[in-house]
Amino acid sequence: MIKLVDLLNIPEDDYKDYKIHLATGADDKMKPYNSFIIGKFKEWQEEQTSKNWSRKYIISLIYYSKNTWLYGGVYEVLPIKPIPITNGKWNGWKYETKLLNIQSDLIGRVLFYFKKEFRASYPTLELKATNGMSPSDIYVSSIFDKKIAITDFLGFDQVNIDHETLRLIVNDNILSWKSALSNVKGIYLIMDELTGKQYVGSAYGDECIWQRWSEYAKNGHGGNIELKELLRENGEDYKFNFKYSVLEICNMSLGNEYIISRENHWKEVLMTRRFGLNKN
Repeated sequence: MIKLVDLLNIPEDDYKDYKIHLATGADDKMKPYNSFIIGKFKEWQEEQTSKNWSRKYIISLIYYSKNTWLYGGVYEVLPIKPIPITNGKWNGWKYETKLLNIQSDLIGRVLFYFKKEFRASYPTLELKATNGMSPSDIYVSSIFDKKIAITDFLGFDQVNIDHETLRLIVNDNILSWKSALSNVKGIYLIMDELTGKQYVGSAYGDECIWQRWSEYAKNGHGGNIELKELLRENGEDYKFNFKYSVLEICNMSLGNEYIISRENHWKEVLMTRRFGLNKN
């Protein structure tokens, strides 16, 4: 069993210089992971709601699944005062950091096991947990052959991407995603992260999910009246609050009536006509 501190060659006397960042999103645990796969984790991490970086180094572990964390690298906190920032209702601090060349070949490849049984997302290495594992006990659970990347389509049941990620996938014509989404019709879900309201849509007729989602990538509304209205009221950039997932996939040979019936089924199940963004 290889521990995190052994992999990074951190002696116990130096624990005082490090903080671990157990990176999860406040409302969406996968937000930092999505930022990582599109190459924007550093920028995401540098914006903090509080003055969290009081030590010289940050060990970034990104939420991957229950009790499993992806190695995101070791960052040096540069000696520049954090800048206060305001983004709508969100207030915080902008730090400047530098990614160090410490096991950099393992960034995005190593998964660590850590059962977090305390609330803190920024524990120190020397913290001794009263319940469960201490941060210094974090250990390697597996190592991938190659770095996790946006080019990896992990399956329809794993799709849960934000608008920025969708736009990058479509604009870069990423083959694994295009191949998967171009060969199915189906029912999809668009979630408004700010309000929690949902929109159920479908791809049928001559359309596949890839073609349908390509329209969303362009303008955020895909021609849907309800989403057009939402963007008109809140501005075009509101589309960056949308997340996309797949509820059900269907063979391309299935007729329109069947797919529309499944779309109506999901609207009833999720009550998106009454509480969400569907009007019909």
